[in-house]
Amino acid sequence: MREKMKRMTASAMVAASAIVVVSPTLQVEAAINIKQLVIDAQNAGNVLKWAISVEGSADGITQPWEQFNNVKQAIGNAEAAIAKESFSERLKYESMLIEPKIQLQRAQGYLDAITASTKIHAKTNALSLAVQANNLEQVEKAYHEMTAEFRKQTILLDRVYGQSTRDRIRGAVKGPAEKLIAELKNDVTVHMLAKGAEEDMRKNRHTEAAKKINEAQAILNAETLRWENSLQARINNIQTILPIQVVSVSRVDNTTVLIKLNRSISSVKAAEFTANNGMTVSSATLSGDGFSVTLKTSVQLPGTPYTIKYKTSSVSFTVPGNISPIFIGDQTVQHKETTDVLALTAAFNNASNQSIRIDVPAGLKLISVNGVANNTAGSKSVNATTDNNGVVSIVFTAKDTSTPALDKTVSFHKISKNKVVESQISGVFNLYSPAKEAAITKKKIRYIDIKNNYFVSTEGVKYSWKLYNDIFQNEGVNISLDSFKAELDIGDVINGTYHLTSSSLFNISANVSVAPVKLDTKFNVKAGTSGYRINASKIELKGTAQPNYELFFFQNNGLSIGKVKADSKGNWTFTANVETNSITDFSILQQPAGKAIPAFVGWGEVALRVIEGPFSIGEVSEGKTKDNDLDNEKITFTLAPIKYLNGAVLAQDQATISKQASIIVVDTDGTKVKYTNSQNKTVFATEKNAFSIDFGPINPKRNGEQLIDKGKDGKLSGPLSIVSIEGVTNEYGLMLKTKNGDQIINY
Repeated sequence: MREKMKRMTASAMVAASAIVVVSPTLQVEAAINIKQLVIDAQNAGNVLKWAISVEGSADGITQPWEQFNNVKQAIGNAEAAIAKESFSERLKYESMLIEPKIQLQRAQGYLDAITASTKIHAKTNALSLAVQANNLEQVEKAYHEMTAEFRKQTILLDRVYGQSTRDRIRGAVKGPAEKLIAELKNDVTVHMLAKGAEEDMRKNRHTEAAKKINEAQAILNAETLRWENSLQARINNIQTILPIQVVSVSRVDNTTVLIKLNRSISSVKAAEFTANNGMTVSSATLSGDGFSVTLKTSVQLPGTPYTIKYKTSSVSFTVPGNISPIFIGDQTVQHKETTDVLALTAAFNNASNQSIRIDVPAGLKLISVNGVANNTAGSKSVNATTDNNGVVSIVFTAKDTSTPALDKTVSFHKISKNKVVESQISGVFNLYSPAKEAAITKKKIRYIDIKNNYFVSTEGVKYSWKLYNDIFQNEGVNISLDSFKAELDIGDVINGTYHLTSSSLFNISANVSVAPVKLDTKFNVKAGTSGYRINASKIELKGTAQPNYELFFFQNNGLSIGKVKADSKGNWTFTANVETNSITDFSILQQPAGKAIPAFVGWGEVALRVIEGPFSIGEVSEGKTKDNDLDNEKITFTLAPIKYLNGAVLAQDQATISKQASIIVVDTDGTKVKYTNSQNKTVFATEKNAFSIDFGPINPKRNGEQLIDKGKDGKLSGPLSIVSIEGVTNEYGLMLKTKNGDQIINY
C-alpha cells in the first residue's frame, strides 16, 4: 500500500512538470499566427473583390488570375492552420473565412464568363467574315456554329455577380452577337427553306415544297433581308415550276366556300372551277396575297358531298345537316336559320300533270322545283306542273344569310283555264340570322326557345346562350342559368355582349311580366284537323289575358279587325266575322290599355285557324243486290269536303257516330222508316272521309222505332229520300246536314 502511494505521488509530479513546459508566450504566438493567416485571406479576398467589379479595376475583358490564385492560396494556408485547433476555435476562424470564399466563388463566375465571351466573340467574328465574303452557304454554316456556341456560353455570362459587372461583360459580346443573329436570322431561314424546297422538287414532293415556299415568301413579304433580291429570285424560280394545287376548302355558308392554294397566283376565273352534284360556281375572288380564292356557289344542299376541281387538283367537303321536310298542311310555325334549307310539298287531289303557280315571298330563294334546279328569289311567281300523283315539291332557303326572313308563307295555286281553282298556303316560316360578335344593345325579345337555348330579337337575330361559361343577369344582378330562363319573357329587353366561343353576357335590363293570352279550351284544334270548324258567319272568341289589358285582333295577313279590353279578372270576349266556305286566321296581341294599335308582326301570342263550311253528305253509294229491298244492304255515305267558293278543297271532315245515331228514309208512296244504330241488326260505322250503314230488316211490330208511316203498301221501294240523319257529327260537334236530293237508289 505504501509503495502504491509513492508511485501515485511521483506520477502527479511528472504531470505537473509537463504542464509548466508550454509557456503562455508560446500559446499567444500560435494564436497570432493563425489570426494573421485568416487576415491575410481576408485581405486577399478584398483585393479580388475589386478586381472582379467594375466599381474597382474590372474591365470585363482581363482575367485577374493572380488575385484569384492569391486568395485561393491564402485560404488554403489558413485552413491548414485552423485544422489543428479545437472545435470551438475552428468555428471562430472558419466564420472569418466566409467572405473571402464568397469572393473566390464570384471570381470563378467572372473568369468563366470572360472565357465564354471570348468563345462567343470568336464565333461572332467568324460569322462576320462569312457575311463579308457574301457567301450565303458559308453564312448559314457559321450562323449555326455561332448560335450553338451562343446558346451554350450565354448561361455562363448570366452567372456574374453584380448587375453592372454582368452588364459590362454581356455588353461586350452578347449585344453584338444578338444583333448579328437578328440581322441574319431571316436570311438564313429563307436560304434553308429554299434549299429544302429545291430538294423536295427533285423528289416530286410538291406539297412539302409548297409549304416551304409559302413560309419563305411570308418572311420575304414581312421583313427586309440583306440578300433579299437573290433569295426572292430563288423562291420565284421554284414557284415557276411548282404545279398550282388546291390544298384545302372551308365552307363559309350555304353559298360560299374558301379555297386555299399551295402557292400565290396573280389572277383567277370562276370558269376554272368545276363542281359536282349540281353545284355551280358563279364568281371567284382572289385574296390580296394570292393564296386564297372565295367562291360564290349555288345553294349547297345539307347532307350532300361536293368535290371542287381546279386545274389538276381537287378538294371535297360535305355540307352538314339535312333538308327539313315540311308539308303544306302542317301549320306549325317554323323557326329556322337563314342558313337552313327546307323542302315544302303540296298535294292536289285528282291533279296529275296540272299547272301550278308558286308564289315565293320576298326574303326567300328557290333552289329547286320538283327536283330541277331553280334559282328564283322572291317576290316572284314560278310556274310548275304536278307529278302523276298531283304533288309539287320545292326546296328553298333565305335569299341572304345575313338578312332574316320573318313571317313568310308560300302559296300554291292550281290553274285551270287561266283561273285559280284551288289554293294551298303553307304555315309561317321564320328564318333567323345567327348573331355576330358584338354588343347587345336594347334588344327586345320576339321569340324564345328554352329547350334549344336561344332567343330571337324583334329584328330576327338569333342569340344562343352557352351552358358552361356565359354570364346571366337580371337588372344587373348575377343569376343562374335556370333563373335566367325562368325570368325570360317575350318583350323583355336584353343588354350585354355576345361572343361565339368566349363568355357572353346577357342582362335582362327591362322585364315584361304579363299573363299569356289564352283562348277558351273549346277552341283547341283537334289533332289531325286543319283548323277549328264552324258553320256560321260569326264566331265568338273568348278567353283570359292580363287584367285590364287591351287585346288587338288581326285577321289573315294582318288586317286589324278590332280590340277589346280584358276585365279586372282577365276575362274577355270578342265577336268576329268569318268568310263563308273559307279559312280565317286570327292572331291576338295584348298590351297595356291606351296605346296605339300595335304593328302586326306575324303570329301573336295566340293564333287560331277557323274553317267555315257545312258538315254534309257528298255522295251516297248504291246498293249491291238491286232487289228493291233495303234490308241487309250496306250503303256508304261519303262526306263532302269543305270547299272555297271557287270550288277548291280547303278541308275534309271525319265522322263521329253516337250510340243512338239514326236515319229516316221515305219512298215515293209515303212509306217512312227509321233505322237506329245497334238496333235490329242495323250498324253505323265510320270510314275514312265517310261513314256506312248496314241496314237491318224492318220490324212492323215496333212501329214507334222502325216503321213510322206505312204509306200505301208498308214497304220501301224505289228511290229513297233521306229525311234526316241524327247522331252523326264531325270532330267539332257539327251535326250532319242533309239536303234535298240526298237519296239511296238501286238497292
